[in-house]
Amino acid sequence: MKEKWLNRLALVVFVLVVGLWVWWLFRPQPMPFVLRARGKVQGVVVDGIAFSPKGDWLAALVLNFQRGQSTLTVQLWQVPQTQTNPKVFSVSQQVQPMGISIPQLGFSPDGRLLAVGYREQGLSKVTIFRVADGRRLQTITMGKWVLAPTVTFAPDGRLAVVHDFRLWFVRVDDGKKMPTNIQAKEIAFSPDGRWLAALLIDGSVSLYDANGRLVRQFRQPMQPFWAAAFSKDGQRLACLWRLLRMKLPIAPMRYGVSIWQASDWRLVRSTPLTPFYENLSPSAAFAPDLSMVALSEPDTSGWDGLWWRLEHFVVEKLMRRQHLSASPTQAVVRRLRDGKMVAKLPRFGRSARDFAFSPDGRYLAVLHLADTIALWERKGD
Repeated sequence: MKEKWLNRLALVVFVLVVGLWVWWLFRPQPMPFVLRARGKVQGVVVDGIAFSPKGDWLAALVLNFQRGQSTLTVQLWQVPQTQTNPKVFSVSQQVQPMGISIPQLGFSPDGRLLAVGYREQGLSKVTIFRVADGRRLQTITMGKWVLAPTVTFAPDGRLAVVHDFRLWFVRVDDGKKMPTNIQAKEIAFSPDGRWLAALLIDGSVSLYDANGRLVRQFRQPMQPFWAAAFSKDGQRLACLWRLLRMKLPIAPMRYGVSIWQASDWRLVRSTPLTPFYENLSPSAAFAPDLSMVALSEPDTSGWDGLWWRLEHFVVEKLMRRQHLSASPTQAVVRRLRDGKMVAKLPRFGRSARDFAFSPDGRYLAVLHLADTIALWERKGD
């Protein structure tokens, strides 16, 4: 009799343990983001989405392929009603197809102008539009280069263009180009215009003052930087870095962040953000207050993830060959102070390709391969 009750008790304990384990795996996760809109775009959205300075417009660069011709347009949706028909600005009907050259876009500080950098017939060009009516104000030819020029407006309204790994300023009224001695592949201005951070091709970051004088250079051996941003109060500079773990035939990678205090450029924090992954795509966006960052991270759930894992097993384990196809990815939001995951956002398609936070940090736009844009509203941490 005693043995019978012990068996029943063991069964109850076993069921409770399994139940708690299942609950832990599938328990509801806190979700500080709410989906406000999701829509498909007619065409292919390239990795270029941006909010206007007031956060009332969301712009995307869209490629259409018809009869062997690539047509590039800018499409703008009102926020948060992104299901409505967008404004469409025609940029080029002879744009270079995607590859290593990805078109770029940027709003002026007052939101009146929108600049687009692209390649057309082997030439790097920048076109400036007036947002109110879509009027084309200027088209500036920068010259021959294999990449589309990067466009950014300085806080004082000057158009900054990175062409051939060199910074140029372009006057909007007459298109006059003014070269500088600053080398960069991407740049970021502090909101007050006092500082300029230039990301170099060797993975270092050079810091310049408003007069173009080199103030400081940040370099981390074995951890090259690939993105930089100032906080909206201009008091901090954050740079994302990546670290390879040497493991053949594939070197897994992880991402981390370094943050400096602008008052004395003291390094405040350098923290890994992600575990080591075999597949990571270099897409990220900082929240304006530098409280969090949105990253693209592998996601092997769902049927496409299951298929990828099966393909990975067959190619690497059975065929003993290197598996090169990238896994599906999803948008993951992490806190910068400790790298803790804040949210995993559902994906609408195979991968999350690009991100943009609105200037007030209220909205996060996520571009999914290759024609879906999701708009999330931030509710809290």
